Amino acid sequence: MALNDSLKGQAYMVASCVMFGTAWVFIRYASETMHPALIVFYRNVFGLLALAPFFIRSGMGVYKTDKFNLHAIRGISTLTGTYGVFYAVSTTPLATVVGITYAAPIFAAVGAVWLLKEQIHARRVVAIVIGFIGMLMVVHPGNVDWTLGMSSAMLGAMSIAVALLVVKTLAKTDSPQTVVAYSFSLVLPISFAVALYFWKWPSVQELIYVAIIGVGVSIAQIFLSRAFRYADAMAVLPYDFVRLLLATIYGIWLFGEPLDPWVVAGASVIMASTIYTSHREVLAHRQNKLRATDAPS
Repeated sequence: MALNDSLKGQAYMVASCVMFGTAWVFIRYASETMHPALIVFYRNVFGLLALAPFFIRSGMGVYKTDKFNLHAIRGISTLTGTYGVFYAVSTTPLATVVGITYAAPIFAAVGAVWLLKEQIHARRVVAIVIGFIGMLMVVHPGNVDWTLGMSSAMLGAMSIAVALLVVKTLAKTDSPQTVVAYSFSLVLPISFAVALYFWKWPSVQELIYVAIIGVGVSIAQIFLSRAFRYADAMAVLPYDFVRLLLATIYGIWLFGEPLDPWVVAGASVIMASTIYTSHREVLAHRQNKLRATDAPS
């Protein structure tokens, strides 16, 4: 029996979570002998190779844009976020990192009001406040110490939020293919320059690790985009909680990390806030379409 679009979207979201979770495990393994800056560089190399067939089919026309500055900002923010998250994954309990990254949409919501001048309503304010409460539950001093890894995870979440805002702006003028093309093309030379300071040639085992990371993250992002293409955010966002479940299981099973109820509870609060906000955005979009349809011509 064929799946309807909603179920397809949910299936792609779960598949994306599984791919991200697998990549995090190999980031942790690779970081035992490689600096995170090297892992980020090789992630970009293998991610670009995984998408090479797509770029070849699209040709140079994929780079046509009038918004190069925005693409540059998006590339830098994405690279900064990748550095932050990769370093955090290499040093900090996986579930804690995931819990912090859940706050990215909350930061993006604040940025949308501040930078994009979007209207703010009482419900959105409540959702943002609840999201920050959840984040405080994840990172409160009684839970974990504020290490460099924790700070890196927070920097990663904030950088991801900036990237989300820029993509939201670029979506009005540029295709998703153009956004992806510039993202990889701009960050690869920068990540190479940073990696040179920590350079070492990878062993065969390390090469396998970084190849899995690069290809896995690229596939995860493709699955994520397809999830939102097939279904509304409200239908697929609850399944993003699989990331936390996998991070918790992998952390306990593979790395001996303790189960932290505060992280699970805080991440749950953040997710609830994100889902509620998305639900309200979907309703508002539908109401605006209805008003446009009913408006006299």
